[in-house]
Amino acid sequence: MNAVKGLYNRADEWAKGLSRASYAAFLGLSAGTGVLAVNLLLGAEFALIQALTMALVMFSLECVFGLHQTTEE
Repeated sequence: MNAVKGLYNRADEWAKGLSRASYAAFLGLSAGTGVLAVNLLLGAEFALIQALTMALVMFSLECVFGLHQTTEE
């Protein structure tokens, strides 16, 4: 369990170190990949379109609002 927690903490620190645009791209890519994987497993129609839409929405929202990034620096 400590190995999993350590891996999570390293990934969290890495993500917090990214700029707003880089983090938004990472978030959009991971969301789109997740949606694509689930849609392909379920055999949904328009899986690629749904994944691209989710990636674009997540990227856009994070770029505009930047809820992950703190103002402390």
